[in-house]
Amino acid sequence: MRVLCGAVLMLTMGCATTVTRLDGEFPAPIGPAKNDCEKTEWLVVAPTRAEFVEPSGKHTTPRDDGVALYRVGARRPESIPSLAGEMGHESPTFADHSDIVRSYDTKTWAAAGLGAAGIIAIGVGTALFVSSFKTQSVKQSDGSIGQEQKIDGTEAGIGGGLVLAGFGLGIVGLALNPGQAERSRAEAARYVFFPPKDPRENVVTWTQTYNQAVRDRCERAPSP
Repeated sequence: MRVLCGAVLMLTMGCATTVTRLDGEFPAPIGPAKNDCEKTEWLVVAPTRAEFVEPSGKHTTPRDDGVALYRVGARRPESIPSLAGEMGHESPTFADHSDIVRSYDTKTWAAAGLGAAGIIAIGVGTALFVSSFKTQSVKQSDGSIGQEQKIDGTEAGIGGGLVLAGFGLGIVGLALNPGQAERSRAEAARYVFFPPKDPRENVVTWTQTYNQAVRDRCERAPSP
């Protein structure tokens, strides 16, 4: 039971981030945000490192040639799939990133769901198995009252079956859960643009267009 609980915790928590913001920025021609209104939604293009875990899980390979999008002053990047709609962008680049992330998230949540179902099944099964041992009072041959233990075979069988099913669900969940290598690649796809597929110049241009729209909205907004 403890092993299965630990496995579910591992499924839901994932691993430490493999994406890190590096020093510097790649400014767009529009320049920096001018006021608090713009800073709320403004995006900054900054160099970003991603660590790719090898299939063996023993080594990582860093890439420092990527860029990611950050809010002003933030150290954690914005999710590329979430920005696709916000930036009004239908480029295949955003679709490709979203597909990789969606596949990973689906596997992760399915694995976590199976693990949680396994814990519930084990808990219910254990309770049924324990409650199948019943004690009742019986009259002894000498007239005294004694205690006799009986087992409800049906209840015990159902409880044992649920426990076994729970462990089976947990094992399937662990098998389905993505490994560290797939997790690191999904996190890179979630946050980082890499050349040559995603040239930095394209990302800066998309950000320029987005930030211009932010500036236009702020200029139209009534003064407080």
